[in-house]
Amino acid sequence: MSEDLSNIKDHYELVIIGCGPAGMAAALNSKIRKRDFILLGSEFCSPKLAKAPQIDNWLGFPEISGEELRQRFLNHLKEKDIAIVPFKVTNIYPGPPFTVMGKERSLEADALILATGVSASKLFPGEAELLGMGVGYCATCDGPLYKDKIAAIISYNQEGEDEANFMAGICSKVYYVPYYTELTRLDSRVEIKKGKVKKILGKQKVEQLDLGEEQLNVDGVFIIRDNLPAEQLISGLEMEEGAVKVNHKLETSLPGLFAAGDCTGQPYQLIKAAGEGGTAALQAVKYLDSLKAGQGV
Repeated sequence: MSEDLSNIKDHYELVIIGCGPAGMAAALNSKIRKRDFILLGSEFCSPKLAKAPQIDNWLGFPEISGEELRQRFLNHLKEKDIAIVPFKVTNIYPGPPFTVMGKERSLEADALILATGVSASKLFPGEAELLGMGVGYCATCDGPLYKDKIAAIISYNQEGEDEANFMAGICSKVYYVPYYTELTRLDSRVEIKKGKVKKILGKQKVEQLDLGEEQLNVDGVFIIRDNLPAEQLISGLEMEEGAVKVNHKLETSLPGLFAAGDCTGQPYQLIKAAGEGGTAALQAVKYLDSLKAGQGV
């Protein structure tokens, strides 16, 4: 189901970010309408669905397990020749065209659908305020800026170990704050800290990481999560009660940017996510057609 990054193009009509039920439904509807799109996701799509022991409200499939339904979704995409490209988005610059940044390369899109789900972790105090001023989400992207400086990596998964190892070859000091248990491949130059983050401190830039019983003087802090909060991916995105604010057409506050699924807020229901994914794709197609016609939106 995955595709090598070397095979993807630099520009698409539509980029769909997230391969849960909302993202997959958006991709299916985009494929049916023969649009030029790409579906960006992870190696394991929709882990929350996979863990559900039983789904009772998916029409036509009573008492199906979450993993069986997930496999049916993936098989449907495979039958339609829809690839899920393993591409972790680190930043989005508003458009159109939108620029979607990843670790290894970037893409452009005339329209975007956010289907990123919800992040299980809340923002740390000071994270939003110091974003771009020492707080970042991709050490391998911004690492050269911290040559001979001190950096901290806060990670919720083993991906952070690779980021820390990379930074160890650049920085004078690298601290690693894991929010998981099994560390497997950390460089000996990386210093592990067992405390939990209380706050990221600084006035005009990051200056300190507060771990409660210990305060670390740092020049940069990188946070590695399974899912980035949508509002941290793109500036200017209007939020409401912690969710992406959308109208009934699933349009966000940014023209050409649509959102679907759990990232738009409650209820966190499978059937709602899939329905919104399909609707977002239909509205994105209308938006793209209006651009071609020179009518705006």
